[in-house]
This record gives sequence, structure tokens and C-alpha cells, in this order.
Amino acid sequence: MSETDLEMELKAWRLLLEDDVYRLEFPEDYHNTLIARANELRTREWISQEDWQLLKTAADQAYAFTTERLARNQRDCLKISSLHLPTLP
Repeated sequence: MSETDLEMELKAWRLLLEDDVYRLEFPEDYHNTLIARANELRTREWISQEDWQLLKTAADQAYAFTTERLARNQRDCLKISSLHLPTLP
């Protein structure tokens, strides 16, 4: 995989992470999709174990934030800057 391909894959993952409509309407599916895509990147050896862990942690944090807010009837935007993500090549 070229750096450009990897960059596109990580940008696509981040766009999914930033999709507030999907996250708020289908939080479980949103989380599962983020994890599945991170797993695919790792299985294909396009990202390191450390980068996979960053993606998984970000997905878990986004899901926890979402479910906590929805339980309080709040539909807040996710603050992406608070999450630690892999740097683009």
C-alpha cells in the first residue's frame, strides 16, 4: 500500500468517526463499523498495532461519550480534538 492509499484510508476512518448523524442515530453500529475498519487496516498490515490501538481507543471513547449523552437526552457533537489518533504518513 502506498502512503497515499494509507492516507486515504485513515482519512476515511476519521470521516466516519466525525459523522455525528450516524453516531447519534446508530451508536452501536457506528462503533462496530469503526472497529471493523480498524481491524481490517491491521489485518492487512497497513497500520501498526500501536496505531490500531489508537483507533480502537478513539472508537471506544466516542461510543462511551455518545451513549452517556444520549442517556441524558443530549445530542452533543463529538470533540475530535480530544481524541488521540495516528498521524498521517
